[in-house]
Amino acid sequence: MKDFENYSKDLLKLNPTLRFVFGMKDKETLSHIENNLSEDYLKSLKLITDKYRTTKDKELLNQIKTIDLYLDNKLYLLLFNVNNNFIIDFNYSTNNIYPSNEEYKLSRANDFNKLLIEVIKKSKESIKYKITFPKIIIKKFLKQIKHLSEYKYLYNFIKKNYYPYCRNEIGMCYLPNGKELYKEIIKESIGYLNLTPEEIHKIGINLDKNKIIKEEFYKSREELLNDANKYANHIYNVIIDKYFHFKMNKPFQIEAVAKELENSSPLGYYNSVEKKVFINLSYYYEVSKNELYSLLMHECFHYYHFELMDFYKLPKYKIYIYSNDALVEGFAHYMETYCENYNENNVNTLLRKLRLVVDTGINYYGWTYKQAYDYLIKYLPNKKTDIINEIDRYICNPGQALSYYIGKMHIIKLRDEFIENGGNIKDFHQKLLINGLVSFN
Repeated sequence: MKDFENYSKDLLKLNPTLRFVFGMKDKETLSHIENNLSEDYLKSLKLITDKYRTTKDKELLNQIKTIDLYLDNKLYLLLFNVNNNFIIDFNYSTNNIYPSNEEYKLSRANDFNKLLIEVIKKSKESIKYKITFPKIIIKKFLKQIKHLSEYKYLYNFIKKNYYPYCRNEIGMCYLPNGKELYKEIIKESIGYLNLTPEEIHKIGINLDKNKIIKEEFYKSREELLNDANKYANHIYNVIIDKYFHFKMNKPFQIEAVAKELENSSPLGYYNSVEKKVFINLSYYYEVSKNELYSLLMHECFHYYHFELMDFYKLPKYKIYIYSNDALVEGFAHYMETYCENYNENNVNTLLRKLRLVVDTGINYYGWTYKQAYDYLIKYLPNKKTDIINEIDRYICNPGQALSYYIGKMHIIKLRDEFIENGGNIKDFHQKLLINGLVSFN
């Protein structure tokens, strides 16, 4: 345990942004961001991992495997994620999350421009090693930043000097050693459970899946936001009392996604720095009432999970550096099963089932964009916008989307064993969450 604590301290020295997430809001933290693509940064990261290779801490060994994978295979050269556009995120953080101190703002902007110069340098390197994003993603990235005049030089570089060398194929399996990389990446995504891409694909194929046709959609942004608040209040006042020991002293905060983030954001998400659940109101015409309730259950229990860990004063590294997506997303997806009107073929659960097939289909079996789209639209005919964003996600974050259903399956298995041995549901949830984001292995 001491090794991971010391490792986290070393990481914090390297990462002003991580220090900010930890709540360390000193001048150094507020006025700088790390250039995490620079050679100095990458060498420092390697030195930190080398320092702890003899550790017996299981969580730290998992972290070292992940960083080795990232560094040894130059995965930092995959630069232009449209589901998490780093330029839009930087601008949003500067204007909405960081304190509005002009001196600090200018200092961070200077750091960011240094990072962008490194992005151009690394883009050239990515062409050399054939580690590029597909053209379909780069087109969307360019569209996202086209209106940002201060980054015109980056836009022009990507369009003229990077895009022509990008690949047409969308799956990770088309990168050098891509299939093996994907196998390793999904180990972390599913909490180090012993499942291969072939097994996950087969699980997804064999799950019951019914086509979603009849849905009652929202008529306006306002109606969607009003219902989001209604469901959040119900979860706070009813669901928590029924299934958990701990309860926060304040209800969930629900807020609309900022307009500038709507085109690069999902329908809903929880932000642990701002401590709010954000709802993307631009989706109102594609969201049913049952789907929204399930979504709010999911995002509110992300909120709850982080509040519980904070209340019990878990070390910050167990919250923000431990990295079991299958616990984080699996728990939130698992909580959807406690919706009063839950069924296994509601929109959100169906989508999580489909992800097992399509994420592995794209990244392991080499599916085309059309194959992925046709498979999803067959079950979700009214979700065209959502499907496009989903496919972008599987391309930009291979394996991450598997964590939801795989994590949920494992948590249900643990719950049923716990109850069969005489435990109760409130004790199980406390035991599941109290140790931070630990791996399942």
